[in-house]
Amino acid sequence: MTFPSLSIIGERVNPGYASSKKLIEARDVAGLQELARVQAAKGAVLINVNLGCEVERDPSFMTDMVKALQDATPVPLAFDSPSAAVQEACLKVYDPAKSGGRKPFVNSAAETRWEVMSLRKDFDFGVLLMASERLEDGNHIPNRSGTEVHATAQRLVDRIRCQHPSMPLGDIIIDVSLGPMASDTENLTRMAVDAVRLIGADPTLRGTHMSVGLSNLGIMLPKKEVAGLPIGLALECAFLTEAVPLGLDFALATAGRAYQTLPADHPALVAFRECIAAEGFDSLRRLRKLYAA
Repeated sequence: MTFPSLSIIGERVNPGYASSKKLIEARDVAGLQELARVQAAKGAVLINVNLGCEVERDPSFMTDMVKALQDATPVPLAFDSPSAAVQEACLKVYDPAKSGGRKPFVNSAAETRWEVMSLRKDFDFGVLLMASERLEDGNHIPNRSGTEVHATAQRLVDRIRCQHPSMPLGDIIIDVSLGPMASDTENLTRMAVDAVRLIGADPTLRGTHMSVGLSNLGIMLPKKEVAGLPIGLALECAFLTEAVPLGLDFALATAGRAYQTLPADHPALVAFRECIAAEGFDSLRRLRKLYAA
């Protein structure tokens, strides 16, 4: 990987992957432990634990997996659930000693889901903050520009500073959100790049981290290659080539994947830049030219 400043949050314990879904549905603890070990061996600094709907059917499955994954690897865990109750249960069973004293992360809190931060009174944890959505006049509103994401990130971090002053800024990872380019008619990929630029340049947010769900970018793309790279990987690399120099330093992604800085004339980077500069369906048309070539 040619992005030494980029830390990977291992994403594979997730029913979004067909092979992982089979393991989760079968309650194959040994198989899920091996997934965690492989991600750790390939450099993941956190293992994200997302068990999907199985947790709704049986919340104890999540806590059992927290204990099992800690037995498999010393890499700390991130608990991926919108439920404050599930997060609390995970925090109760997580053993920092098994992770070399390193704390777990809650994935995630947002203006629309702030109740999980009340757990700070009893537990020490880091947090992923979802800055892609905001609460306005009691309404849940998705952000649609980098400026809106940046403003939301400022409010979230200010709220932590006010309510939890002992929490180090280094325990905060701001998720700016990244979606599939293949369906992006709302310029949300541009929003992510702009948000990274604004947050990275903001002295009031210095010391915090930034992340995206990198694998979302290539969803629904055809099985094509661009200059020797699978198109999904090529566009992920294009995004990283743009975003890492602006301050992106974490990604929820596949540990060990061949992420690399692309040269300025690489067709995927040229297409990426033209896509995020275009509007609406013009962006999709430019993307199609890349994989139709």
